Amino acid sequence: MLFQTLDFLLFAIPVFAGFWALASRPVARVVFLLVASWFFYAAGPKTEPLPAPWYFVGLLVFSTLLDFVCGREIHRHAAAAASDEEPRARRARRARRLWLWASLLGNLGLLAYFKYANFFIEAFTDVAATVGLQLTTVPLDVLLPLGISFYTFQTLSYTIDVWRGKLEPEPSLLRFALFVAFFPQLVAGPIVRATQFLPQLRAGPKFSRAGLEVGAFRICKGLAKKVVLGDWIAVQLTDRIFDAPEAYTSPELMLALYAYTLQIYADFSGYSDIAIGVGLMLGFVLPENFDRPYQARDIAEYWRRWHMTLASWLRDYVFFQLLARLGARAGYLALWLSIFLVGMWHGASWNFVIYGNIHAAAMVLNRWNRLRPRGGPWLRRTLGWVSGSAIAIAATGAGAHTWLCLPIEQALLLAAIVVGATVLACWLPLRGGRWVELGHVLFTFHLVVVGRIFFRASDLATARSFTASLLHFDGHWIRPGLVELPVALALVFGLVVHFTPARWVSVHACNAMRRVPGVLLGLGFVAFAWGLWKLLDGSPRAFIYFNF
Repeated sequence: MLFQTLDFLLFAIPVFAGFWALASRPVARVVFLLVASWFFYAAGPKTEPLPAPWYFVGLLVFSTLLDFVCGREIHRHAAAAASDEEPRARRARRARRLWLWASLLGNLGLLAYFKYANFFIEAFTDVAATVGLQLTTVPLDVLLPLGISFYTFQTLSYTIDVWRGKLEPEPSLLRFALFVAFFPQLVAGPIVRATQFLPQLRAGPKFSRAGLEVGAFRICKGLAKKVVLGDWIAVQLTDRIFDAPEAYTSPELMLALYAYTLQIYADFSGYSDIAIGVGLMLGFVLPENFDRPYQARDIAEYWRRWHMTLASWLRDYVFFQLLARLGARAGYLALWLSIFLVGMWHGASWNFVIYGNIHAAAMVLNRWNRLRPRGGPWLRRTLGWVSGSAIAIAATGAGAHTWLCLPIEQALLLAAIVVGATVLACWLPLRGGRWVELGHVLFTFHLVVVGRIFFRASDLATARSFTASLLHFDGHWIRPGLVELPVALALVFGLVVHFTPARWVSVHACNAMRRVPGVLLGLGFVAFAWGLWKLLDGSPRAFIYFNF
């Protein structure tokens, strides 16, 4: 069920009441919330097309049992693995590795099958076609289970932390199952680690007035983001343009990119806000997932602010592990692979291959720019930049011509814009005054905006059409009537608020709401709900990250 529907309200009120009514019965409360979470997952969002069937909750139960057993067995052999008796220690280490691999293969195998199997088939067919082999393949009839990308990483973090000795295995299967299935963040995050949530389950949540008030504020903020800045803008503007990009001018396409950049942030951060708010009202603290990401000065800071729980997960469990095994000299390779996996985590298509490589290349370049020597003779540095830029333009143009099927003149124009912007970004001092900071923010923001072409386009053909039309520069501007005044005001308001200090909303606005008398606040909630219902027009849309 969707957060912004009456169905969820009718589900949440009994859950809150039943959960706190069982305050003196901790086991019964865990069972109650676990069953409610499984019901929430099995009910699914009422969208078109419908999501995977209800019985896919069995996959959730399978992952729960797999990692519970694997974590217990890994820990059981820990003492023997540290034994001074080498044969005994060797057997124990082998057993620990086998249980770790059982968790990795079981979880990632399911994820690979349900999410990537058809893409692997498509990619194999496309690669074969490039060498002259025409293959006929039949795609698998596979539905993507809701939340599998999220709860897979969540359960894996538990097993890996037990393997590393950072976490004692959870003795209660019920508590562990609730950690995996906790309904507010089950379907689209934040990705919660066992070290963050299991201690809260053991200690038991504590009812507080502040938790209710701040939780209600976060829920209202998330709903406003989702319905107004997410769904409404999508219906009024972005969907129409992305469905037929060749029918619009270059400025109109750029406007759609700005609008979608705001929409995707509002949609996903709105879900996180609601999840965190519901968690607070149940007495649990979930990790933050967003921190004004479009204020980032560089792409590395952007990924520290956007989908923070995924970025930190891949940093801790992929990047640092690659560095440990490959050595510091392979830092660029480890960085590229980690960010490329971030891109591929979002979807299984050539679009996300390109999207992942754009961000991975930007991260590698950002790291090089921070570490490169800045001295040396002026002439040598100038020749180096000129020759490097020429090679980069040729390589980028060839890639755009091959992968995006752009005419050679458009491919070279795109390459020149990309390389010119990159050189200018590298030319800016790393630290400076207000204008230098603004320059870095603008460069980073527009890198993210342009990358959204491949994130939003339904397929590679649409992304190609969008890019070609964007580079057309036909001299026409935004035509009257394309953007109605309320939509334009919503766009401006959303972007302006995003670039304000976070405390203005999270602290000051929240405190102001908490000071409103209860009667007025109740009337305000009713008016707020009625306004959202009118905007929804009876057709709520699923959260975008349900697809991932």
